[in-house]
Amino acid sequence: MNSYPTEIDLLAALDRSDDLVRECAAGHVSFAEFCAEYDNFYWSFALDGHESDQAGQAVLARYAARIALHQTVAETILAKACSDADAANESYRAAGRFGSTEAVSRLKLVVAGLSGGEA
Repeated sequence: MNSYPTEIDLLAALDRSDDLVRECAAGHVSFAEFCAEYDNFYWSFALDGHESDQAGQAVLARYAARIALHQTVAETILAKACSDADAANESYRAAGRFGSTEAVSRLKLVVAGLSGGEA
């Protein structure tokens, strides 16, 4: 039985997703394009480990610092982002929701934590 994730697959996915975060923060792709390409990476790649066996858990632990940045994107940006139209609604703002401009600003903060790059 193959372990999930393999180190090679995880590193390729992390590299791709790190680059997407950088590209959006730098304004090279729109937030909508980022969301479509990023595909809620932390959850879609099961980086919380719920699909991993013991070997997969060890791989995830080895790259925990890199994974933590994507958990931050998932839990503090994507989970709270809404459409720009909804972000103009006071009830959405009161609930802590925000639109694409604020989401990109927050991605810029995440980029500061990525090795090898600023926005």
